[in-house]
Amino acid sequence: MAVETTFEELTKTIFEKITPKLEKNKGLKIFAKERAKFEGWLKVELCASLSKDFQTVAPEKDRIDITFDNWAIELKTVNTNYRYDNVENKTRPITRNVQGVIDDIEKLKSRDCTNKATLFIVFPVTEDNEEWKKHLGKITELLKDIKYKEFRFKNDIPGVIYFGLIE
Repeated sequence: MAVETTFEELTKTIFEKITPKLEKNKGLKIFAKERAKFEGWLKVELCASLSKDFQTVAPEKDRIDITFDNWAIELKTVNTNYRYDNVENKTRPITRNVQGVIDDIEKLKSRDCTNKATLFIVFPVTEDNEEWKKHLGKITELLKDIKYKEFRFKNDIPGVIYFGLIE
């Protein structure tokens, strides 16, 4: 019988493997500057990273972004409209983006999986942004636990990666 991976162990693995990719990728700095989403890239990179530790990694299985062992993870990239240097000023539907994360959490709650989680990257933003905290509260109230790590894209634009455990 395989040893079950805990939320804390998986958080550490994901943050250690994905954060450097977010920080060093030359293409992502363009996406960050333009406030463009990159969920497809995230799915590919997360599958590649997880496949080094888990043999059963599969994208888009049963309409879930990534599954492996006894885990089901939904992914989102949340682009904000908060002003930052070196970022194009564009209107972005932050409320709708947050609702997308909430919808993913609700979808997974109804699924028959042992462990369910949401992974979402928010940019441009820092964890201490008061406007963002209001939106984040709507998400965290639906989660059993949440971890985060701040990072900066290659062009110094701030972002935060969140990993939330769904009950």
